[in-house]
Amino acid sequence: MLDKAILSLPDEPSLRAERGLLARAQNETDIAVEQYAKAVELSPNDAELHFNLGEALQKKGTKVDEAIAQYRKALELDSMLTPAKVNLAKALAEKGRFGEAKELLQGVTKDPLADAEAHYNLGVLLTREGNVQGAVTEYERALAMSPKHAHSLNNLGVAWDARADHKKALDYFKKATEADNTFTEAFFNLGLAYYRLNDNAKATKAFEQALKLEPANAEPYTQLGTMYLQQGKRDRAVEAFKKSIELTDAQEKDASKFKISKKYTAKKRTTDAYRGLALAYVGLGRREEAIAVLKAAVDKLPDDPSARAALGEVYLVLNKPEDAVTEFKRRLELEPTTEAKLDLARAYVKARVSKQAEPLYQGVLKAEKENQAARLGLVDLYMAMGNYAQATALLNEALAANPNNAHALARFGVMHSRMGRPDKALPALEQATEKDPSLLDARAELGFLYFRAGDKEKALQVLTDVLAMEPRLALGLYYFGVVIYANGQSKQAEESFKAALQVDPNLAQASFSLGELYEQTQRLEEAKKAYETAAKLGFDEARQALKKLGGGK
Repeated sequence: MLDKAILSLPDEPSLRAERGLLARAQNETDIAVEQYAKAVELSPNDAELHFNLGEALQKKGTKVDEAIAQYRKALELDSMLTPAKVNLAKALAEKGRFGEAKELLQGVTKDPLADAEAHYNLGVLLTREGNVQGAVTEYERALAMSPKHAHSLNNLGVAWDARADHKKALDYFKKATEADNTFTEAFFNLGLAYYRLNDNAKATKAFEQALKLEPANAEPYTQLGTMYLQQGKRDRAVEAFKKSIELTDAQEKDASKFKISKKYTAKKRTTDAYRGLALAYVGLGRREEAIAVLKAAVDKLPDDPSARAALGEVYLVLNKPEDAVTEFKRRLELEPTTEAKLDLARAYVKARVSKQAEPLYQGVLKAEKENQAARLGLVDLYMAMGNYAQATALLNEALAANPNNAHALARFGVMHSRMGRPDKALPALEQATEKDPSLLDARAELGFLYFRAGDKEKALQVLTDVLAMEPRLALGLYYFGVVIYANGQSKQAEESFKAALQVDPNLAQASFSLGELYEQTQRLEEAKKAYETAAKLGFDEARQALKKLGGGK
């Protein structure tokens, strides 16, 4: 109807303005620019038309300078046009002229009649400067004027999230999505909040909604893939991570095509999707594909430390600690951070090179006395070395600082379980796994403790739950084999021991138990081989078993 009207009255600016408005509503930005430009040409002294043309040009993304010129013209014609001041400040901020933008917005917000948008945008600039409290005040002022201002609600959630108050952040993100059910970023932040509060089901739902709203956004796909991975939905995780990588590549091509700054592309460039895809492949038993994915990431970003870290992580999962050491060393050269040192030390522990791991952990603790990751890493090292006295001293320090430290409680419980002290191990493991169900090694150890206490049914339930979450958990597979072997399921137990050793060939207990199973079923040559493997790994009982069978040295 409007097009027909314009054909009849081509010089009527109001018809052009209405057509531009309709085009904006339909996201037809080029048509909106064309129609508003014609309207301005026909009525050059109309401030609102200049404002509308500026808004359409700004939305186009590549016409910010032209938008600034139109906003300035609008204000020349009507100095009281507050929306033009607010949009001019936003456009100046887009061009990196933050000082001018802030000064303009501060002037606007002094007016008691200033709208919510002015306070919100001033809050954004204050956030950028690191003035979080000032930003929060502006967001709250915006909400006092407009209680359903979705962007202010969302940014207040971000502010509370930064303060680690995830429950309060969640409340604001919920309100933001209720205020605007098409607000993709708010749904994404809602998903992150649920994730941080360990509600993975609701997190997944929020990420899926973000993707329905903005299917070309790579970031929610990465988070959704992570959720699927944690839920054991590896096939879905593969598809989500692949989509994230595909979209990220497309965004980088667009950045290059339109000569967007390298800083922009660096923000888009992430290895989280590569890491997640590789771990999903590992869970599906597709080891070569897992390594190929991360090698591709390293080839693409050879100087990106996070790509090296991701490849090292997957090498550890695939029980290739020597390869992991190589990648973590390169990562440390690129990024000499505490986290890089700790990852390298962890790889050395897996590679059984304690003389390299110990000084790294001790160096971090010397520089950062309260670093719990270094303290617990050193605990793992001392436990692997059988040095329980030093491990106990470090755990006591960690638990004195925080009695509810789930990771310290888990190690305390595992250590006492291995030392044959179930009275100390059981309560620590139950407390740790209740606080953090993702501590699967601790849950597996707890299941084994129930078995040793004579509760086979409870043990089997715990171990089944653990393996449902992570079918390739070596310790879980080993303990599951022990329990079902006690139930007379020798064939299934053999398969479980073998599966544990496929994941971790250095799990000496599994080799020893496999030897016992072979010996008891009169497969003596196979028993000797299994015992020899366990003996090479330093398992003393295996040496005794070999002597009894008359084999080995």
